[in-house]
Amino acid sequence: MSETPNIPWVIVLRAPQMPEPLKIRLEDRITLGRIVEGDTLQPDIDLSVYGAEEFGVSRRHLAMHTEDNRLWITDLESGNGTFINGERLRPDEPRPLSHGDTLQIGRMRMETQVIVSPMYGSGGHKQPSIQMEDELPPGRGQLVLIVEDDIEVAKVLSLILERNGYTTRISREVIGAIRLFNQKRPSAVVLDLMLPDLDGLEFCRYVRRDTQQNDIPIVVVSAAKTQSSVSQLLDAGANVFLGKPVSAQELRHVIGSLIAQRESGKAGIATKALVGTAPLRAMPTESRRNSAVLFVAGNSDSPITLTVVNPISFGRSSNTGQLGDKSQHVNLSRYDAVNMGVSRVHMFLHYRDDKFFVEDADSINGTYVNGDPINPRTLVPVENADEIRLGQLRMYIYFLDDRDLGDETL
Repeated sequence: MSETPNIPWVIVLRAPQMPEPLKIRLEDRITLGRIVEGDTLQPDIDLSVYGAEEFGVSRRHLAMHTEDNRLWITDLESGNGTFINGERLRPDEPRPLSHGDTLQIGRMRMETQVIVSPMYGSGGHKQPSIQMEDELPPGRGQLVLIVEDDIEVAKVLSLILERNGYTTRISREVIGAIRLFNQKRPSAVVLDLMLPDLDGLEFCRYVRRDTQQNDIPIVVVSAAKTQSSVSQLLDAGANVFLGKPVSAQELRHVIGSLIAQRESGKAGIATKALVGTAPLRAMPTESRRNSAVLFVAGNSDSPITLTVVNPISFGRSSNTGQLGDKSQHVNLSRYDAVNMGVSRVHMFLHYRDDKFFVEDADSINGTYVNGDPINPRTLVPVENADEIRLGQLRMYIYFLDDRDLGDETL
C-alpha cells in the first residue's frame, strides 16, 4: 500500500506567452487542450487564452495523471504532437514527466516545475545538532502554523500534515503570522521565504527573539535554495530548510521529528541574535539599556537607532517644536510617509521603568501595535520585535534586554 495516499501534486507550467504561471493541482487525471464551443468533450484546462490555436494545440491534446507516486503524461493523438525535452511522444503511451522538463504542446513550449509531490523532493539542509528520528507516531492534534502566500500550495501542505494527525492554521503574510503565533503558540512552523509584506527571515528572527517560546521548530520550504540563502536562514534560526519541490513524505518526517524532540526536551535551537542588536552593541554600554533600533518594512536603508531619554516624536515634519529644547523628532518623509498616511506628528516613543512605550499623538490614520489600534494619548508597552504601524507605514522595534546585555550591566 502507498505510504502517501491521495496526496495531490502541485505543478507549475511557465511559458513566455503566459502573464502568470499556470498552476495545476493534480489528484488523479486531467486533460489539457483548447475549448471549442459546441464540442461535447472539453479539456479540463483550457489553453485558448494563451493563443493555443495559433500554436497548434489540439482540442484534447494531452492528459496528465499520477500513478505509483509518479507524474505521467500521455499524448491524446494530437495533430501536432507532444514533446518532452525535444522528444516526441507516441500517442496513447504514458511517459513520466519530471521537475525541470521542457514540455512542448504543439508549438507551445513550457517549463515544468513541481512544487509539491508525494515522494520526490529536492533535498534539505538542517542545523548540525538536529537528528531525525527513524520511526515516528502520527500527530496528536498539535498545531502547525503554515506561512505561505500561495494559497493552493498552503492548502496542500495543510492537507499533508492534517492527514498525519496535526491541526493547521494558514497565514499568507508575516504580520498575520505574528498575530496567529501570539494568539496560540504552535508546535511547529512551516515557512515560505518570499512573502508579500516581509521576507520570511524576519519571521524566523521574530520567533527566535528572547521569549519563553523561542525553541518552536521552524521548517522553511522555499524554491530559493542557493547556498547563501540556506546559510542566512539557518543563521536566523530555521531548524530545517526544504527546497521545492517538497516531498510530502519528507515534510511529515521532518515535522514529526522536530515536534517529538521538542516535546521530549531535546530541542536543539533556541535564541538567536536579533537583527537589531548589531547597531545596539556598537553603542557605549551605559546607553544601551534605553536604546532601540527601528526597521522600516520594505526599506533597505540603515535602521533608525535611538537613545530614548525624553519622549521622541515620529512623523513627517522636520521639527515639532513641541518638546522644548530637548525635543527629538524622527522625520519619516523619506519613507513616503505622506502617501502612507503618516501625520506631521504621529506618535511618541517613551522609555520608562526599563520599558519602551508608544503613544498616538491624535494622528489622523491611527497608530497600531501588532495590528491592534491604540487609543490616542495613551502609553502602550511594546515588546522586542513588535510591529508598530503609523497609518500604513510599518516599523519593527528591537532592543536589548538584560540577558542581551549580559555581564556588561554588572
